[in-house]
Amino acid sequence: MFKTSTRLTQWLLIAMTAALHLYAPYAWAEYPEKTVKLVVPFPPGGSFDGPARLLATRLTALSGQTFVVETRAGAGGALGAAEVSRATPDGYTVLLSNGAMSVSAALSAKPLFDGVAGFSHVATFGVLPFVVVVNGKAPFNTLQDLITASRASPGKFNYASAGTGSASHLSGELVKEAFGVDWVHVPYRGSGPAMTDLMAGQVTLSVPGLSSTVAQVKAGSLKALAVTGAVRSPQLPNVPTLAESKPGSVLATWVGISMPPKTSPQIVNRLAALIEQALKDPDMQAQLVAQGVTPVFEGPAEITTRMAREIDMFSALGKRANISME
Repeated sequence: MFKTSTRLTQWLLIAMTAALHLYAPYAWAEYPEKTVKLVVPFPPGGSFDGPARLLATRLTALSGQTFVVETRAGAGGALGAAEVSRATPDGYTVLLSNGAMSVSAALSAKPLFDGVAGFSHVATFGVLPFVVVVNGKAPFNTLQDLITASRASPGKFNYASAGTGSASHLSGELVKEAFGVDWVHVPYRGSGPAMTDLMAGQVTLSVPGLSSTVAQVKAGSLKALAVTGAVRSPQLPNVPTLAESKPGSVLATWVGISMPPKTSPQIVNRLAALIEQALKDPDMQAQLVAQGVTPVFEGPAEITTRMAREIDMFSALGKRANISME
């Protein structure tokens, strides 16, 4: 009787396990089953706000559940990222992650989160190049004009950034290193004041995100000398890339989605699959390009590797250029 009962129990366990394995894909495939909060850690109207809302709209259509955008701006994106890092790992609070997280994790004296272990990274859905811009009336018509003048007068030219440790600061330093020029960094309290002084001729140049400067370039207030992406931008097709002057010089930030640490891999993979599906939509691709974003999909492993690689890169840059953030 004991042997029969044990054998029956074993068969029941096997049957239950098989049933769970059969059911599991369908259970995870139903994620999400309620509203998902997408935290954007930057102010409304910025470079990342439009792509976030575009992705949220597309994911809502694909999943049948609402992806609602909530802004949590502050500390260069670190406050919103830290909030998601501490959230319940159930898949219903997600972060619009981006390259600023790598910077914060690498250069902050007291980081608010671990850029790698502090998240379950899901996917990237686009990259955003920077652009070297000068005042519209500046005497430089090409990047080589600027580089030649800079080498002839070391320390004479300065570049504006949105603040110490900002993307425009680090992109400026990386371009400066790549071409071996001596530019003086002038940090501002945000990109608005930096662009105002650049257009007024108070500073020589800046290396901001392309999406935030296209309108001024087309209006003639700014002159674009080079874009930093791997290929020319569809928005500024006549502007050469950095790599055309110095092969291998490619700089770009990225935009993606991350979840709190210890989120179930099944949920992470399910959302990654939805994002990949969203990026296959030609209309979404066109709208991203219109916002200065090149559609690029990278899955969980790739985005995690990207984050780790960038943290190492910015840590090394911080030491070389003596850059640190409070």
